[in-house]
Amino acid sequence: MQAPDHEPAKCDNASNATNASNATNASNASNEATPSVAHPLLSVDHWKHTKACTNNERRETQTQYYVRMNADPAVVELVSLDSKPFGSVSELILAELFQMAPRTSSQHDGVFEGHKCEIKCARRWAGKDDCRWQHLEPEHDYTFAMLAILEFHEWKVWCVTKAQLMGELREKKVVTFQGKQGWWTLKSAIMPYLTPIHGLECLRKFVSTIPK
Repeated sequence: MQAPDHEPAKCDNASNATNASNATNASNASNEATPSVAHPLLSVDHWKHTKACTNNERRETQTQYYVRMNADPAVVELVSLDSKPFGSVSELILAELFQMAPRTSSQHDGVFEGHKCEIKCARRWAGKDDCRWQHLEPEHDYTFAMLAILEFHEWKVWCVTKAQLMGELREKKVVTFQGKQGWWTLKSAIMPYLTPIHGLECLRKFVSTIPK
């Protein structure tokens, strides 16, 4: 019997293992590239039409409100901060603008002509000419409060003595209890009791009426 022209190919175990590994890797890559199919109930195509989602889309944020009202970019940048950094930066800005001396303790934000000042800053609520000044502390060491709201192109500032703020205005419930975070008040409620401050001379005139 004549021998075959060539030997039959032998099974190469190493080659087969490599091919199997490559096939597995290709399959895994294909699976990773294919997004998982969400349950129809939980799919974005379903829940984006819920009332909760559509109502949220229509609710204008504070920052969007300022942008829509053509606020200065520096104002928008400040408005977009979270509450704590907004308050901290704003207090520093106003203390610098009104040339206050550094505070002597953590219970006030600056000293103006010998009077310790507590500065509270707020932003307009979206779509409203109103805000809330909060964290007003009756036990803290200050003689007057400076209440400011960041408008679209400027600060608007008012002052009130601590004696009136924590006396008459608490009795009239214009200033109300906030809980563990002190007391608070609405701009719309307290406005009749405030003295507007347009500059340094206004502030000097206001503090000159406060007994030392």
